[in-house]
Parts: sequence; structure tokens; C-alpha cells
Amino acid sequence: MRHTFTSLRPLVATTERRRPPARIWIAVAMAVCALGVGSSTAAAFTPTKVRHVFVIVLENQGYAATFGNPTADPYLAQTLPSQGALLESYYATGHASNDNYISLVSGQPPNAQNQADCPKFDNFTGAIMLSSGVETGTGCVYPAEVPSIGTQLSAKKLTWKAYMEDMGNDPNREAAACGHPALEATDETQKAEAGDGYATRHDPFVYFHSVIDEPTYCDKHVVALGSPTGAMPAAALKGETGLATDLSAATKTPRFSLITPNLCNDGHDYPCSSQPSGASALADIDTFLETWVPKITSSQAYRENGLLEIVFDEASNSETEACCGEMPGPGSPSPGITGPGGGRVGAVLLSPFIKPGTVSSTPYNHYSSLASWESSFGLPRLADAASVPAVFGPDVYTAGH
Repeated sequence: MRHTFTSLRPLVATTERRRPPARIWIAVAMAVCALGVGSSTAAAFTPTKVRHVFVIVLENQGYAATFGNPTADPYLAQTLPSQGALLESYYATGHASNDNYISLVSGQPPNAQNQADCPKFDNFTGAIMLSSGVETGTGCVYPAEVPSIGTQLSAKKLTWKAYMEDMGNDPNREAAACGHPALEATDETQKAEAGDGYATRHDPFVYFHSVIDEPTYCDKHVVALGSPTGAMPAAALKGETGLATDLSAATKTPRFSLITPNLCNDGHDYPCSSQPSGASALADIDTFLETWVPKITSSQAYRENGLLEIVFDEASNSETEACCGEMPGPGSPSPGITGPGGGRVGAVLLSPFIKPGTVSSTPYNHYSSLASWESSFGLPRLADAASVPAVFGPDVYTAGH
């Protein structure tokens, strides 16, 4: 049964709509954000001069299993915090996976469909945008008026890409750019297959009509990760480049990069059906990070005012803690399904603005991350990113800015 919380999130007046082109909706949504989100209650902090943001999203591990057990993942739990900042009190916003990815890039709270990981690639029903920018109803693919940080950046003429490992390895499952099922169709990427561990549900930008309704735009921004040597899937579009190639010069590196490993390397599957795996899911994560983190941190874009954030989408299903005044969305009464949030996961941030070995106990969540990136880029805060009590501040950026 679907519950609504209109008493907590008052509805704005609306009429039955016929959907204009996505670009028109983006302009309208940005105007709404400039009015409503600009009055954020988040603590005031002068953003750093971060120019390039890199985000790696991992899967399904709580703080105690990762940072609390460094023998299981020494690179993630020991090496990386010694090089940057460990956020001890960082929380996911929901269960299962897809709702967390959506929150991270758009500020939209969980709804019944994406809490179930969207087994069908279906449109929203009962969709009405509230004055807060939160979309009501339930579904997987958000209406065209719902923005994400991607469309925000495009509106400001700033570059972005989502790099998806294994996308396009099997072109019969998904394309090598903007890979997603047909609307209202079953998602055939819910499980990995030999040689292809891409999962649409971990690729948040394809769940927005403002991205996928313009195929050329989507193909340009949602791309295959490629190999560490720069090789791309055989099905890649002409001119499509992966992360290794884009890191070769700051001018080629997007201002915002979301990096999603495959279902083996993000720790979701163990043992892995898509590729050989190591001693554990956490060992697979360490192997991926040991490959890609040095490539990012040695790049010109990172060295010149960059930020790398490594975070888990959610903790285990039994962990449902929340922070930061998180509210349930109108499409779901409980973001964590059996509790208020997605549990404590922790995060690691690396940057020239961060003193190595920094530890912060300030509570943060996925909405805090989005608000922090938006602050750095001078963007208005979207939906629930507007109400978080803090963005990354002097507790994180300890080396000056």
C-alpha cells in the first residue's frame, strides 16, 4: 500500500500535463530550484575552489564491515584514509540500490519502485512535483521536469560524464553508451553474465527523461568506463572515450565524473559470474580501487583542485540508520524499508584541499554529497539536498582552500 506525506511536503498547484521537450523542463526546474532551493537551511560555508569531482560508488557494505575491519580491505580502509579524509558518520539514504543512486545525483527520496530496484524500466505514475522539488508518485524513470546534477551542469555549460564498467560488453543486453532497457520493458541486466557485469540500476542518469529523451545527449554523457589502458568495448560509438583517455589532460576531463564498477568490482556479487574474483567481495573492491584511484589522483584534473569521493550506496539490509534530518518521501513511508535510512556506510574523500589522515565525525548522507558538489559548482540545491544541515566544510577541507 502506498502512503503519501502531503502534510510534510505541501503540493504545488498543477494541471494535467502534456510533456514538453526535456530542455524546456530543465529550464523550468532550474528556475524552481533557484527560488526554493536557494533558501537552503544547510550550514553556510564558502565552497572550496574544487574544479573536478570524481565519485566512485560501491555496493552493500556497512561501516563495520569495511572501515571497521581493515584487514578485509586494507587499501580502502587504511591506505586511502591515510591519504585523505575518512567520514566516519556518513549514511546511505535508503534500501535497496537504485534509490540511493537516484538520491545521490538528484536529491529525490526513495519511492516504492526504486526501493525494489526497478525490475521494470517503467515511467512514474501519479507524478506531481512539490514546491520542494520532490516528485510524488512512484516509478523508475523520472518525468522530464525532474533535474539531476547532470542537467544542472549542462545548463551551466559545465561538462559531465557517467562512466559505467562493462556497459556494452554484450550489445544484446545494452548499448555501450546510454545503455538501458526500453521503457516499460523488463530490465535484463539485473544479473551479471559472463563477461558483462553492467547493471542498469547502478546507472542513475538513465532514469531521467531529461537525459534519455535526447539520445545524442545521453550517448555523450553516459558512457562505458573502458579499460585502464583506454580500450573501449567493440560496440562503443565512434569517438566514445573512457575514463583513462579522458584523464590524459585536464581539458579532456569532465568537471563531474560518476564511476560505477561492474557487479563484481563494486562488491555486489561474490563469487562473480562476470569475471574471475578474488578472496572476497571486499578484495575485489580493493583491486578495482588500486587500479583506478592512482590514475585519477595522478591526473592533471585532480592535481589542479580535484576531489575524489569513494562511497557505498547502502549498508546491509538489516542496517537502517539515518542522519541529517532525512524525511520519508511521498512515494514511500520508510526510506530504509524497515527503518528510516540506508545505514552507516562511511566514505573516503581525497583532494589537494584535504590534509592526509583527516577524520570527520560530522553526520553526512547522500543528499549532503550532492549539496556539497552543487556548492562547489555554484549550482542550486535539488530536492532533499536543500535541507541537509551541513555540506563538506572545514572538517573535511583541512588543507586550506
